[in-house]
Amino acid sequence: MFEVVSAEPPPETLYTVREVAGQLGVHPETIRRLIHDGRLDAVRVGRVLRVHKQAVDGFLARQRIKPSRD
Repeated sequence: MFEVVSAEPPPETLYTVREVAGQLGVHPETIRRLIHDGRLDAVRVGRVLRVHKQAVDGFLARQRIKPSRD
């Protein structure tokens, strides 16, 4: 018996603005502002904005702070 393995990449996860806001604990308008300021990448699907999981991960990585030396 052979198992068919798909060569297609896994589908990219897209989140709504509201879902991203919920994950980060901020208001959806904050997410829209980050998108419009160019700080968070998004795509427009029809009339709505969607955010790739990789964009959220990248945004969070850029927001990390380094520990200060006391």
